[in-house]
Amino acid sequence: MIRRSRQTDSLVVCGAIVLAACAGTTAQSTRGDLTESAVGIVAEGCSLVAQLGSGVVLDTPGQVITAAHPIKGATEITVFDSEGVEHEATVQAFDKDADLAVLDAPTLRAAPLTLGTDALGSASLLVWSRDDGAEAKPVDVVKKLQITIEDIYVDEVVQRTGIEINGDIEIGDSGGAIVTDDGEVVGIVYASSRERGGIGFATDSTEIRSVLSERSTQPVPNGHCT
Repeated sequence: MIRRSRQTDSLVVCGAIVLAACAGTTAQSTRGDLTESAVGIVAEGCSLVAQLGSGVVLDTPGQVITAAHPIKGATEITVFDSEGVEHEATVQAFDKDADLAVLDAPTLRAAPLTLGTDALGSASLLVWSRDDGAEAKPVDVVKKLQITIEDIYVDEVVQRTGIEINGDIEIGDSGGAIVTDDGEVVGIVYASSRERGGIGFATDSTEIRSVLSERSTQPVPNGHCT
């Protein structure tokens, strides 16, 4: 799924978020190899239809970063690697305010990418779908943002940092990684603009670093269904 957001020049405000329903061990460095580190997320347990998302293996083999809202309340989470192989996953960090989660998929052998610092300019969006598997789509990082937005349950107004991206953001891209041409992850997609076509939003490396620091060695609660 993917959120659609209203945004101003430097401030994203979601008064009414619309959720779209949707049914190796060394870091990669070249653009052509990026999709080997991309994964798909299938989260089940909240409805008869599984929620789909994207993710990326980051820093450590088996460690996947994704968006929180596609996996909230899920009782079973499966990670699909770039070859279509399924891996059971547990949640080891879940931040409803930053809309980020860390998964542990111990049987996943895809090489991890590294976390970078935010950089403007050309990049790739790593996404996954049932039909096409893992792919890298060209995008541009156009702006850094200070974001005011509702949390994933639309219960509280929260603040976080992020980036605005220009590119083809579709349903199911939530959790997809924004990766620089140097192969570093600088953002995780959580929304597209409801008013401006071709504009999306991602949490930035500061928020990613924060949720990684909260990772537990044991499974943690991943919120509730809505």
